[in-house]
Amino acid sequence: MKDFQNINIKSLWLCFILVIIPFKYQALEPLPYCPMHQHSEFAPECDLCGCSTSSGSFGFGSLKNSNFVGVRYIYQSFESKDGIFENSPTSKESFNTYQVWGRVPITEKIYVSSIIPYQDLYRDFTHRTEHINGIGDMNVIGWYQLTFYKKQKAGDVVFSTEREPSGHRIQFGLGVKLPTGEFEESLTDYVNPGFQVGTGSWDGIFALNYGYSAGKIGVNTTATYYAKTANKNDYRFGNQFSYASNFYYSIPKTTFIAMPFVGVSGDIYDSIEQFGEVIPETKGNSFSGTVGSEVVFNKFTVGANYTFPIQQNLFGDNVHAKNKFSLYLNLTL
Repeated sequence: MKDFQNINIKSLWLCFILVIIPFKYQALEPLPYCPMHQHSEFAPECDLCGCSTSSGSFGFGSLKNSNFVGVRYIYQSFESKDGIFENSPTSKESFNTYQVWGRVPITEKIYVSSIIPYQDLYRDFTHRTEHINGIGDMNVIGWYQLTFYKKQKAGDVVFSTEREPSGHRIQFGLGVKLPTGEFEESLTDYVNPGFQVGTGSWDGIFALNYGYSAGKIGVNTTATYYAKTANKNDYRFGNQFSYASNFYYSIPKTTFIAMPFVGVSGDIYDSIEQFGEVIPETKGNSFSGTVGSEVVFNKFTVGANYTFPIQQNLFGDNVHAKNKFSLYLNLTL
């Protein structure tokens, strides 16, 4: 951990503030630079209301900080009351999302990421099953990376013009979610209106990612805000704030690199509105734990993560998110 001796005090404060953001929001209601492998993680979790229908996204990139194209599968499950009474029966929902995703460089500091999802959703009632599928809502985000470098000590003799990275970096993201998925107003009559292929709305995405790594270990914090608009049915999913913090350990082997990680994530989102009126019991929050790993073989990356709920209050506690997991395969460009 010798790098810590060269860290600017302001950078330390910035690291501390960004790492505690998730815990601050939870009280109120993945991977960084590595000199050997350069890992990067964007892992904001998504709630079942709006964001899950847009892409079911578990993040905008893999742990390996590189340009890539790949495919990803995400499974999410929920249990909802099939009615408004205390003894109403429950329905079980399964969200299967298949994604084509990638990241393309524009300049050394600017790049663009995008996700194109296909949704396959099931809802099981006591005596029947509902099924919808189709292309979901695509998103496109532009990113700018700001890298911090070590300060030169007084009296040091410098033989190279190249500055040595400190391990700190910040990435700013600005993007949009497109209404490429179909929205069915009739499905909003259920307790869980997030059972949709798409939202039918244009939404803004504002993201901030901070990461630090020293040797084989690292920490990453991401905060994302989704500003949602009304669709043609004048139905507007609530704005959403998502956060995630991940800690990883890199294990280099002869023919591959394994990168296990553990973290926490959460969502805070506003009420749904229709025709300008707030729909009761549609705002809420969730807090989850995550474990996973990535394995890099030459130009290929295989990854998996498992997310489990720790605390949640969704739709007046009438909807419960269950365990989630994702699998992906990327090809480095």
